[in-house]
Amino acid sequence: MEQVNWFDIIAGSLGGVALLMYGIRIMGDGLESAAGDAMRRILAALTRNAWMGCLVGTVVTGIVQSSSAITVMTVGFVNAQLMTFRQALGVIYGANIGTTVTGQIMAFQITEAALPAIALGFGMHFFARRKVIKDIGQGILGFGLLFLGLLLLKDSVTTLKDSPVMVRVFQDFSHNLVLAVLAGTFVTICIQSSSASLGIAMALAANNLISLEAAIALMLGDNIGTCITAQLASIGTHATARRTAWAHTIHNVVGVILALLLLKFFTPFILMVSPSAEGLPVGSHAYQAALQRQVANSHTIFNVLDAVLFLIFNTYFAMFLERMIPDRRGKVAGPVHIDTRLLDTPLAAAGAVISELGRMARACRGFVARSTEALIEPGRADLEALMAEDDALDQFQESLTSYVSELMVRDIPDSVSAQVPAVLHVINDLERVGDHCKNLIEFAQQRRDDELAWSPAAEKSVRDMAALVDEMLGLTIQAFSGEYSPEMSARILELEKRVDAETEQARFEHLERARTGECLLASGVLMLDTLSNYEKIGDHVRNIGRAMRDGLIKVGAEFQPRNGSEEPALTAGD
Repeated sequence: MEQVNWFDIIAGSLGGVALLMYGIRIMGDGLESAAGDAMRRILAALTRNAWMGCLVGTVVTGIVQSSSAITVMTVGFVNAQLMTFRQALGVIYGANIGTTVTGQIMAFQITEAALPAIALGFGMHFFARRKVIKDIGQGILGFGLLFLGLLLLKDSVTTLKDSPVMVRVFQDFSHNLVLAVLAGTFVTICIQSSSASLGIAMALAANNLISLEAAIALMLGDNIGTCITAQLASIGTHATARRTAWAHTIHNVVGVILALLLLKFFTPFILMVSPSAEGLPVGSHAYQAALQRQVANSHTIFNVLDAVLFLIFNTYFAMFLERMIPDRRGKVAGPVHIDTRLLDTPLAAAGAVISELGRMARACRGFVARSTEALIEPGRADLEALMAEDDALDQFQESLTSYVSELMVRDIPDSVSAQVPAVLHVINDLERVGDHCKNLIEFAQQRRDDELAWSPAAEKSVRDMAALVDEMLGLTIQAFSGEYSPEMSARILELEKRVDAETEQARFEHLERARTGECLLASGVLMLDTLSNYEKIGDHVRNIGRAMRDGLIKVGAEFQPRNGSEEPALTAGD
């Protein structure tokens, strides 16, 4: 028995795994960048049901080559309410299928193409001028590094056959499949790449160190280990996002348990649909190719069968998760659509911001209505609670402005960057509506404290002004909810002119009443200040209408929440 050089084995194994992981990472990054926002648009737009979501998740993950990345992106979309929970389930199932493409690629015996691919990819990435060519070059470079890492890993694993101790360890693995599953889970959690840990299982099986059953068990453990990323991503998110992460975990764990229970049927099926290694010299090129393909096929077939099973029972699975993790959010004080995970998807982040503007406009509309009622009947109003609504809007403005500022430093499309100033102005305009409502509440406080009476005509003027502003804000909400048409902007601008005209008319009528002694001086001054604040509210909503007319509403439109989705209300606290 030859003496084992443990340094070479450890260095080669770690270096091979590192190259394998790095190759997978930069290959996915390059192909993802080459695909651009089209990939994310597909993910957000074409997931109308779970079956379609599964297909889309498979294709997108096949491009990105990271089920963890797609799962985290999906958690972000669900948390931002850009995708419903039940739509997301299909994407989760599909992501598991899409990530098997890497295993199928690794099963090809084309390691001799590693160095030419590295040279070609390097040349394209560093010398090409067009971004798409550079990105494709990065993908080819990652492809080459992947196979170079796999080659190093295979060479190191081959040497392990010279160690009786390691042969005995791997034999124990082959006889204890639960231990193999746990080992696969642990390795995947540590290296955060199920494809890399699958490569390790393929290398061990190809060198006859573990049985096919043990390699399948390691693969099953990989599927469990990859769930940790989504669980970490769901920390601090809403209930629907946590459900998505748990759906990924439960889907994988239940599938693994069923596969272990049915392994005596599953393994013969894999052998039936895969190249046979029977009769081939152990260690030969053909033998290794057959074993690697068997492991890769087990990975693909397991995830396809697991997805189909859960798709059939998707409605019941969703109901179970909704009961297990109920949504207790109720009313919240801050944004609910924006999510830091979306910042790497600029159009999705922009769409979330537009949706938040609609929610902020809805809060302003309610604030105006309640402030008006407080003005008309100050003795019955809870003025302290109303004041807290202005604080909630201020907090909302700070959160949304900070998010837009973070988005600005990213590599964002021109269509988004051109509208960033308009977005910030709209945020400020909505916050200023809240400030004017705060003034109205202070006027209500003054009416109550000083017992200032208004004539029925004065109260009617206030209600008429409030009705015009309410219609303007209603159109704004409708536009931000995905139902925009140019006629809405025109109607908002027309209403603002009516606000100006009716303000002048109400002032004139009030002065006439004051001249005839129908209204007192103190009440009259308060009335004029009230009209002025409604007029300024109209001005701010007019600014928003102009911004929508000039293209703001189109930014990230495909990433806005579905119409009719229930949203939590905006208040001063949870």
